[in-house]
Amino acid sequence: MKLNVGDNLYEPISENNGEVIDIFNHPDGRIVTIRWSVEGHLHHDTEHFYNKVIKTIKNGDYKHLPKFDT
Repeated sequence: MKLNVGDNLYEPISENNGEVIDIFNHPDGRIVTIRWSVEGHLHHDTEHFYNKVIKTIKNGDYKHLPKFDT
């Protein structure tokens, strides 16, 4: 599994929809910036380690929808 900029994430517990807006290298590891939006609220950005996001997807806590180029 690989994350790319533009991929969508869904967190069923809080019903957050997220989009990967940036992936960059950091001395401690790769960082993923996700822009979350909940209907009726302002969006908010979070940063997580790449490996943690992948592990969360594999555990089923996030649903991953890759970006499709048309």
